[in-house]
Amino acid sequence: MDNVTNHIVKERIDEGDWGRLHVTRACCGAGVCRNFAPELLAEVAPAHAEPARGDVERRGLPVLEGCHDEGAFTGVLRQPRSQADLEAARSAVASCPVHALRLRPPAARARPAGALGAPFRTWPRRIEDDVWALGHPSDKNVSATVYFIERPGGGVLVDLPRPSEAVFRFLEEHGGVRWIFITHRDHARHHAEFAARFPGCRRILGAADVNLRGSEHREATGDVEVQLRDRPEPMTLEGAPLADDELAGAELALLSQPGHTAGSMCLLYRGRFLFTGDHLAYSRRLGHITAFRLQCWDDWERQTRSVRRLAALAEAGHLRFTWLLPGHGEWHRLDGDGSARATAAELQRAVGWMERQAPGHVPMHRFIPWVQSRTRPGSVLARAVRAIGGEGPGSEAWVLPRAVRPYLPDHRPEKDALALLRASLVAAAALGAAAGAMWLVARAAGRT
Repeated sequence: MDNVTNHIVKERIDEGDWGRLHVTRACCGAGVCRNFAPELLAEVAPAHAEPARGDVERRGLPVLEGCHDEGAFTGVLRQPRSQADLEAARSAVASCPVHALRLRPPAARARPAGALGAPFRTWPRRIEDDVWALGHPSDKNVSATVYFIERPGGGVLVDLPRPSEAVFRFLEEHGGVRWIFITHRDHARHHAEFAARFPGCRRILGAADVNLRGSEHREATGDVEVQLRDRPEPMTLEGAPLADDELAGAELALLSQPGHTAGSMCLLYRGRFLFTGDHLAYSRRLGHITAFRLQCWDDWERQTRSVRRLAALAEAGHLRFTWLLPGHGEWHRLDGDGSARATAAELQRAVGWMERQAPGHVPMHRFIPWVQSRTRPGSVLARAVRAIGGEGPGSEAWVLPRAVRPYLPDHRPEKDALALLRASLVAAAALGAAAGAMWLVARAAGRT
């Protein structure tokens, strides 16, 4: 065997020795993992394209075959082949809120995970200047990416990570927390713990997203200090209005952006960083800023109007940013010079895409069963869903509104009619049984 062949064989062994990633169909589209391992993971294109709507174009980075289950929203670009790749893969695995991303060690020469330390031991990481990505996501906040703006006198925490002494210590060593900006109601878990650790900090949340009572899926937020109503003009962190022409020079400014939820808001920092929560993200597959039609809880047309307002601010020269930093989906440093004109072009492209999508929203009482049927396939609910939707790819799609089914990577339109027929038969049988039971009760009552 010559030296070249020896080198190729050794390289293959080394590559294989760093483990293999696989994405199961429990993947529900949070997209956070791709921020922790962007060279290893990418978005999967839906199987059924509808080019006229522009939402499922087959472009961008091709993922490897056989490394994700059919239906997963994320796939594998390449397998780990270095220690840096392995550490990125482990962080990505730990970030998945539904444990859909798996890292399988090689059978021959496994490396003990404990020798590498905790998955987020190399986090937080500086994004640019005094803006940090914290890592340490909380599955109670659906593992949303969390950011910290380090500032004299106390910084701004954007959404909330999993509480830990490591996170608290980092924040304390970098000036503490003066403000906790909660982008929307879905990312509010742990706000009371961080407020208690940093006395005197002030929490900010859109008033429409305030929950007076907590529940399984939502944190009680009635004690949040700054509750801001939807308004068209920019605001300070305290909620005072800013004129449009003051936005470009503002250190920190809030922008009401309802649509994903009624109280969704964005934070602009120094005209360079836009923190968007779940309002906007970047799609490397599509090559532009996008939004989550599948996860629109409030109203898609309202969300589109919100982004149109951002585009108008940019066209007027008042809004610019270079970094798009979402809670879910991929962050991105935009191309261009970061000017208002470049920002306007990016936002107009996003608006054009959003206008081509179906109107409406996705009710939580339909989205949650869809998620649970994928993440808990052995549950009674999941078996009932498959009994109506059929086995195999796309069996859960019928639970969701028809308008958003094409956004599923494994949507099978031919299954929709059969699922509707089965659901109608089940409903008719249930009504018949109920009517029969009422008749028997009435008959028994008449005999007495």
